[in-house]
Amino acid sequence: MDAASGVRVWSPVRAVREAPAYGDASPISSISDSDTPESDEMAPPSPMDEPLSASSGVRGTSLAELPHEILLHVFRYALTSQQDLQSCLLVCRRWCASAVQVLWHRPSFHKLSALFQMIHVMIQPDAYFPYASYIRRLNFSTLAGELDDQLFGRMALCLRLERLTLSGCTQVTEETLSRVLQNTPQLVAVDFSGVTCVTDRTLQVLATTCPRLQGANLTGCLHITSQGVRDLARHCPMLRRIKLGACERVGGDALLELLHRCPTLLEADLMQCTSVHDQSVQDVWLHPTQLRELKLAHCNALTDLAFPTPSMRRAFPASPPFRVCEHLRMLDLTCCTMLTDEAVRAIVSHAPRLRNVSLAKCSRLTDQSVYAISELGRNIQHLHLAHVSHVTDRAIIHLAHHCTRIRYLDLACCVQLTDESVVVLASQLPKLRRIGLVRVAQLTDRAIYALVERYTNLERVHLSYCENIHVPAIFWLTLRLPRLTHLSLTGVPAFRCAELQAMCRPPPKEFNQHQRQSFCVYSGRGVHELRRFLQHAYADETLVRQFGPLHPDRHRVFQAGLARQQQQQQRLLQQDAVGSILPSSV
Repeated sequence: MDAASGVRVWSPVRAVREAPAYGDASPISSISDSDTPESDEMAPPSPMDEPLSASSGVRGTSLAELPHEILLHVFRYALTSQQDLQSCLLVCRRWCASAVQVLWHRPSFHKLSALFQMIHVMIQPDAYFPYASYIRRLNFSTLAGELDDQLFGRMALCLRLERLTLSGCTQVTEETLSRVLQNTPQLVAVDFSGVTCVTDRTLQVLATTCPRLQGANLTGCLHITSQGVRDLARHCPMLRRIKLGACERVGGDALLELLHRCPTLLEADLMQCTSVHDQSVQDVWLHPTQLRELKLAHCNALTDLAFPTPSMRRAFPASPPFRVCEHLRMLDLTCCTMLTDEAVRAIVSHAPRLRNVSLAKCSRLTDQSVYAISELGRNIQHLHLAHVSHVTDRAIIHLAHHCTRIRYLDLACCVQLTDESVVVLASQLPKLRRIGLVRVAQLTDRAIYALVERYTNLERVHLSYCENIHVPAIFWLTLRLPRLTHLSLTGVPAFRCAELQAMCRPPPKEFNQHQRQSFCVYSGRGVHELRRFLQHAYADETLVRQFGPLHPDRHRVFQAGLARQQQQQQRLLQQDAVGSILPSSV
């Protein structure tokens, strides 16, 4: 404030002090978009929006004349360096106005004091900028146990908020949440997972206030029902992704309303929504949809009649003809125990571009289902068949020959499988990154050697309770897989010795004493330590007897590699020695 005239004078230093440097935060929903603020929405009127006089006669060459949206895009890259962004703030009025908007676009809070600081700046009556209107994304997941009504209620000032994450914020009440939602009509994505105060009334407020909503994560919101989801579907036709996991009071009628009212719906997650019935899922195959992901895990009431099977056609002869779901890429039917091979055949024929299929614990399935999945060919990349105990080597070998782009394969507890399956999988799947073979009891060291014989891209290997596997095979596996980051060997007798378990990660706290004793999982640094320990052990002939010998051919390969490694280390030491001598002799 000018003392003589009473007119407030702009100060870039004051503007910088008012705008604390908040770091970047992770996106709060799976909806992908640019982090660059849009010029028409990110520039509310402020004292900084004054035209600058041209300093030269040349037009279109001055940086000060760049359009506002270009400045916003450029300053986004300066967020990686707070010092650079502060320098931009001090250049001129237009740059300061643009840089402040980028700075406040997505504040993050690693501790409660940062939130206090932001609120203090927002509520200043004489603040130079309308900071609250610059905020587009808020993520409170790191303050889940500390955020309360008094603090969260201040977010009602953020009238242009687009994305809001309250994952696990159980201290926020339904009344405060509804009040904030009533003041944020531009919301496009919300994450209320684990927020137990959310009810149908909350969803009604969200639906009527935020018609542009595109994503809603309501996982674990135990009090919502189908009525609340129907309200969302009726008022938010742009909805693209919705997650309703563990919302047991949400039934199949909610899915029907979503399919009919939201034509651009891409993802629907109804895991553990046990009230979902056959008729609601039938609409996926009877009417055109844009669905890419459908998760129905633990929907135990589903039968073959939910899918485009001949039995469904016989049961509902008046229904429209089945449609081919060209867009469907991911289908999760984990623990849908009533399904049979007929359902899998129908799914594959009407969703030919599936990439990710989970049929874990579908205990009625047999080899016929695997043969049907093989028709997906090069499209299938992730396949979960854990606990499908009727699957045999013959079906898995057929799968390996026809689906050569598989990246993740889970065959845990497929007890009829033997080394033959793993040998063929290892030779036919060059892109395989993860494999689960937990409790495949018939596996031996032959399978492990075959697993790394041809391709060495595996990153995660699960071999728990494969009791016929020994240390030499695992040592060879660690040598051949440079990208290995996870190796589970829980319950393998050969790895119960103290020397090998010393490098494991600690067992979960909820494990009992017996589980703790058998727990053996190597991840991250533990994998490197295990590899290094076994290299030293197999370089010493006295320790080889303790863990078992390598095959002579593999032992020669290991010794040759060890010799090369020692020669490289000696050359490096010699180069370092020469480098330390040269400066003193010059």
